[in-house]
Amino acid sequence: MLERDLYEPVYNYLELRFRDRLQPSRGDLRHLTAITANSGGNATGQWSKPDLCMISLSRQKYGLTWQIDLHGFEVKPAGSCTVQSVHEALNHTSLVNFTYLVWHAAAWDEADAQCSRILERCAHYGVGLITFSDMADVRSFVLHLPARRHDPAPDAFDDFVETRLSGEDRTRLQTWITELRR
Repeated sequence: MLERDLYEPVYNYLELRFRDRLQPSRGDLRHLTAITANSGGNATGQWSKPDLCMISLSRQKYGLTWQIDLHGFEVKPAGSCTVQSVHEALNHTSLVNFTYLVWHAAAWDEADAQCSRILERCAHYGVGLITFSDMADVRSFVLHLPARRHDPAPDAFDDFVETRLSGEDRTRLQTWITELRR
């Protein structure tokens, strides 16, 4: 199975399950999810961009301001996830606030040396780890480790949005930002 074959199932998981963990208990959430693996961008190279992203705008019920966060997801098929994959996801912290390694691991076992090593490296660098066993079942996705917040350069967010999201998604995001400033 190729990495690109997993983008749609991961997209479905992000839309149907992952976004729920971003929802404030009493507040508001707006989000958009995109497959960004084949989009443009100024960065070049093998590790230059996440495969998928989610932008979330959230606010507590009694909060005065909205928080905008960019989440990046690096997808790896079964048999191709290594410690190097953790470093690839880590490289995305120059662009995103939260970065995740999403691994199609049919038989996840924390006692397994490879699983343990990848989990330990993710924890060390603040990279989130999500595994799944069945790409057709969003219930098989397991969040083993949440990502730690990173703070990329302010211009990196704008550059990411401008070069990696579709015109439709950019327009929707800009409409929300304009609306929420009022």
